[in-house]
Amino acid sequence: MTTALPTGPKPNFWRDTHPNAVLSGFIAILIGWAGPNVLIYSVQQAAHLSDQTAMSWLWAHAVLCGLAGIFLSLRTRMPVLATWSTPGIALIVTALPGIPFPEAVGAFLLSAVLVVLLGTFSRLTALLQSIPTHLAAALNAAILLPFGFHALSALTKQPVLVGLMIVAYFVTRQLASRWATAAVLVVGIVASAALGVWHPAPVPFALTQPQFVHPEFSLRATLNLALPLTLLAFTGQFVPGFGVLKVNGYEPSPGLVLRACGIASGVAALIGCHNLTLGALLANIVSGPEAHPDPAKRYTAAVWAGIINIAFGLFAGTFLHLMGILPPEALAALAGLALLAATGGSLQTAFQTHPGSLAAPIIILVTLSGITPLGIGAAFWGIIAGLLVYAAENLKRSPAPR
Repeated sequence: MTTALPTGPKPNFWRDTHPNAVLSGFIAILIGWAGPNVLIYSVQQAAHLSDQTAMSWLWAHAVLCGLAGIFLSLRTRMPVLATWSTPGIALIVTALPGIPFPEAVGAFLLSAVLVVLLGTFSRLTALLQSIPTHLAAALNAAILLPFGFHALSALTKQPVLVGLMIVAYFVTRQLASRWATAAVLVVGIVASAALGVWHPAPVPFALTQPQFVHPEFSLRATLNLALPLTLLAFTGQFVPGFGVLKVNGYEPSPGLVLRACGIASGVAALIGCHNLTLGALLANIVSGPEAHPDPAKRYTAAVWAGIINIAFGLFAGTFLHLMGILPPEALAALAGLALLAATGGSLQTAFQTHPGSLAAPIIILVTLSGITPLGIGAAFWGIIAGLLVYAAENLKRSPAPR
């Protein structure tokens, strides 16, 4: 699959942008803040962090991810979304308690340096680009399918609310497909209010103040945080993230992305935040067909996502309160429907070019299983299993030498 780099006139962000790009960027950030970002509460409770520390963590994540995504998207003219390592924060929930926070910050900083070093080895980054497109599509489909499952689960809990959102999506898709996701968002807000299932409450409006943390280094924090965080960032975010972009027709230089995310992570670490990485789950929203009718201009959706993420980060406490207004079922339905087209496209790409191959089904099964041998995420084991099956099938097809 070729990249979406245009050969026409020099791009202009304002000329290239589209209402769908703004909407896609907003939805990607909205879902991120309503989902993975609220995990900061679990970390705060487990490690007994102050509110100021937790909000500074969110500030660093949102502002620096926004800046990294804007830089990479404008530099490559591809929709590159930066986010924090979700597998990493899941690890931190259990690994951070008992480690002084300055030592944890030292581990965050060391992990950022390791990511930058990984981005300097061309042979390592070349491996990311050598994954066959249909296998990357299978991995992407496995990552996206749970969003659809969660939407159906939400339907059983709030049948009227989620049912109206589903109807709005498919009706609008037939009339004006570009506005289908917008219709879902509007119907979700109106229906939540009409049904009395939202949770309006006074929302404080105030800038979040970041705090500098002087890093300290220890062997314990290095072994328990720095090394596992680096491995999880690579296997749980960068590998599937590049797969998402490849499926949608984009292949940015892995070295550039790794170095940019590593440098941004180093700055974020000093404000108390762990690894910033390439987006995987949410990247489909800004790189899929609903983000912009022209694939060469979808980079604008990722730029808008970065701008909106920075705005959210500057008022981290305010927007976390706003996320609690809509019921979780509405947010689950919004995510599942916004990613439905990307899910279908990935499944089609995964199976149409290699009929009869078991590599793609193996990737989907292993990834969806959620297994974590050696503490490494299922997405990594899924692509490894798929590549082994793919290699075995090709070996079998190869004619024996005379």
